[in-house]
Amino acid sequence: GVLDHGTNHNGDRSAATANGVGDIAANALRLLIESGKVSIDDATAAFKSVQNTKGATPVKEPAPLKKNESLESKNNSKTKNKNKQGGKPKVPEQFRTRHVALQFSYDGTDFTGFAENIGKKCDNSIEKVLFAALQKTRLLVSPEENGMLVIDEDRKVVDAEQTEKYNGKSGGESSTLSARTASRYSRCGRTDKGVHAHGQVVALYLRSAFPLSAREAGPSDDDATGNNLLEEESLPKNSLDGLECFVPPKKSKGNDDALERKTITEFNYPRILNNLLPPSIRILGWCPVSSEFSARFSCSQRTYRYFFPRRNLDLSAMAQGLQYMMGRHDFRNFCKMNIEQVYNFERVLKNGKVVSPQKVYVTSSEAESVSIQEVLDAPVIHFSPHDLCHVEIVGQAFLWHQIRCIMSILFNIGRQYESPELVQQLFDVKTNPAKPSYGLASDTGLVLQDCKFGHLDLGRTVQNLWGVTKTLEQRWETHAVSAERANDELESLKKETEVRWTDVTDFVQQIAGDRRKKEQKRNNGILNDDGEIGRALEERAPMTDMILWESAINIIQDVLGVCPHQPNGSSNSKKGTAESSVHVPLMERAKGTTYEEKVKSVLREGADENSYSSKRKQRYEENIIKKRKTSQEDKAFYDHMLRQGGSSV
Repeated sequence: GVLDHGTNHNGDRSAATANGVGDIAANALRLLIESGKVSIDDATAAFKSVQNTKGATPVKEPAPLKKNESLESKNNSKTKNKNKQGGKPKVPEQFRTRHVALQFSYDGTDFTGFAENIGKKCDNSIEKVLFAALQKTRLLVSPEENGMLVIDEDRKVVDAEQTEKYNGKSGGESSTLSARTASRYSRCGRTDKGVHAHGQVVALYLRSAFPLSAREAGPSDDDATGNNLLEEESLPKNSLDGLECFVPPKKSKGNDDALERKTITEFNYPRILNNLLPPSIRILGWCPVSSEFSARFSCSQRTYRYFFPRRNLDLSAMAQGLQYMMGRHDFRNFCKMNIEQVYNFERVLKNGKVVSPQKVYVTSSEAESVSIQEVLDAPVIHFSPHDLCHVEIVGQAFLWHQIRCIMSILFNIGRQYESPELVQQLFDVKTNPAKPSYGLASDTGLVLQDCKFGHLDLGRTVQNLWGVTKTLEQRWETHAVSAERANDELESLKKETEVRWTDVTDFVQQIAGDRRKKEQKRNNGILNDDGEIGRALEERAPMTDMILWESAINIIQDVLGVCPHQPNGSSNSKKGTAESSVHVPLMERAKGTTYEEKVKSVLREGADENSYSSKRKQRYEENIIKKRKTSQEDKAFYDHMLRQGGSSV
């Protein structure tokens, strides 16, 4: 029953009732009575027994349910009455927001990728971490709190500056939108799991330090009477310059219209966010941008770098293969086809580099051949398998997995498994409309190096960059010490360990035999051992029974052409990279399905409305058929978007 809201036998107020325990007990007992598990007589007897207990709070029987009344309906009625007594719902405070671009870097090793998989429990994306920090710092406000938010007739978010253009609704009318959608978020690049970035850019509306009611303040103004409200053009474009204006005081003295003169600086977005983000994600700078700016479509150039050790690669051959890729080509054989989003696989590579400590091989869409630049201040003159090199590729836009596919092809060329002319064969989509089977290069070495915009001047502060530099120095030191430790162990093993020569020959003969069996199976024939391996070993035999491990490694590499490491670009879990592996030329491998075959499959299998293919068909029709534009429309759109931007000055 309901605990009495009056007094108990001792005249004291019931503390249990104040905490709502009585209501809980009443609801529980009422449920039992409704279910028939407890009779009214038993309940009445229980009430009387409790009342007669010494020190117990007197209780009263629960009010009987009316005819056709349930416990749920009764509780709903109580809630409605309570809401009526509570008065009007609290109107959320509204804030000024600004469309800003953020530049940041991240180490993608421990993340599932850049883009957030909304609703997925296993998601550990960079975007998820970023938005969590934005919400915790209250820089990302809800649609109800966004004073600059306007919704047009088609339920699309537009800027407050466009209010006159649309008969839109603002503020609390936009409750059906998420904070992310209302912020008009856009990203420049979408990196895969494990991929890193040094210059990623996103754009969205964030809360400003300036209140919506802030008014202009002239040099001689004593009060804000008659002064105009601050417009976006008047606000500071960085976190260093202050602006004097009239704003409501923090503690009102009864006069709601009172304003005080104050100098305000804009929020230091990078510093605020870096205080909450993990060290693997660092915000570098920001600036306000125009309302139509898009981090994706306003970007004029993206630069990727792929880092790798030299090993036994022919860098000159890799550079020649990269040169063939310069300019406009159909890259459908260098990507993972996403037919639900993309129908045009032509992309333009502007220039590229293959960089080693000693030489830089430069490729360009404006040159017919590779140019070689010597590194004058090179720390090491002689080549080493442990030289760290990288490939740099510059273009406006890229396809899904395009860079990792390009690197996989270049590594095959560098290992001299394929000729540079393979690139030209893969570009011939009439002869080779389907991609041959080959793996992606590992994500470990890939970095989104830079994103350039024609009209974007990001601002940075010394205080924030100092903190970022300290974080990066610590990260470098951790990895550098770990690498040097491994190198020291490796060199010690090579120079201080001996092995038996007969063990070396047995090892070589076993691998050669396994390789020969695979060749026989592939060629459906018998390959005879002409004794070439044995003769090569005899020529290199030492004078003693024991041999230094470093010398043994060199002999194994010379005779078999294998190295004691994974091929460049391979992940640790990749199969088929054993010493006995036999390379199958790419153009002789099995081919995947063509673009046309994929489209037909989606349209055919999508006939079943309840199948997954039906959803794929809907996405294809929505993104490719309905939104498809002419080349003139595309050009006009990108020309307009490339003119958008902003400045911190």
